[in-house]
Amino acid sequence: MSTKDKNNKARDESVNQLSPTPSFLSNYKWWLVSFIVILLISFIIQRQTVDKKNSIKKERLFTPDELQSYTKDELYLAILGHVFNVTSAPQFYSSTGSYKFFTGRDAARGFHTGGTSAEDLTDDLTGLTDEDIAGIYGWLTFYQKQYPQIGKLIGRYFDSNGTPTEHFSNVLTSVNIMKKKKEEQARFEQQWPPCNSEWSHDAGKRVWCTEKSGGIERPWTGVPRRYFDSSTKTERCVCVKNADQQDGRFRQYEDCSPTSIECKILD
Repeated sequence: MSTKDKNNKARDESVNQLSPTPSFLSNYKWWLVSFIVILLISFIIQRQTVDKKNSIKKERLFTPDELQSYTKDELYLAILGHVFNVTSAPQFYSSTGSYKFFTGRDAARGFHTGGTSAEDLTDDLTGLTDEDIAGIYGWLTFYQKQYPQIGKLIGRYFDSNGTPTEHFSNVLTSVNIMKKKKEEQARFEQQWPPCNSEWSHDAGKRVWCTEKSGGIERPWTGVPRRYFDSSTKTERCVCVKNADQQDGRFRQYEDCSPTSIECKILD
């Protein structure tokens, strides 16, 4: 091999040693792309967090007088201190709408009473039961689904900083009480389902049990029994699985066989 060929070979080997391999280039590119993707995701998450914080900070606080001015071109109303823009439904909330009495104010009590007097169109829920208040809270959740919530009303339910007051905490307490009662009622009905019932002028009232009565499907039918609910002070018919069950809460219907799945109520 000539001296020239040897020099060329040595130069080629030196270049090959200094040049990165295709595998190295591929790994480097993958690392760079991954790094850029991570940066983009972090930026998006950070931006969403900032936007959320800004939206909370920008939530508007209304005084009762300010809210009262939104009854014409823009239509606002409040319920339990939460302000909603109902401008999209002028057929209900404009001066000619059927719910015009609720516009420009917090008339939470009226959502329960249905009245339009000054005693009804107020946010004062004094004297209402937990069930009544939970029903009004149900209207609040309805508006949260149907209309944009744009702020809070300073007064009974939120202070000048937009912080919930003791009155709003009391509302939530009533809601939780009723939620627990409904859960207890559901458990009761799973064990003792309601009877089917019907009434006619000629035949009077009839109650009976099936495997689906009360909307509770089960593998047994049961027999009708009178049950007095101490919480509501009312009596109703329930289906008891065992006709021989001895329980002070249940009473047999008069003039009805203890094993019959159907009873006629004569009174």
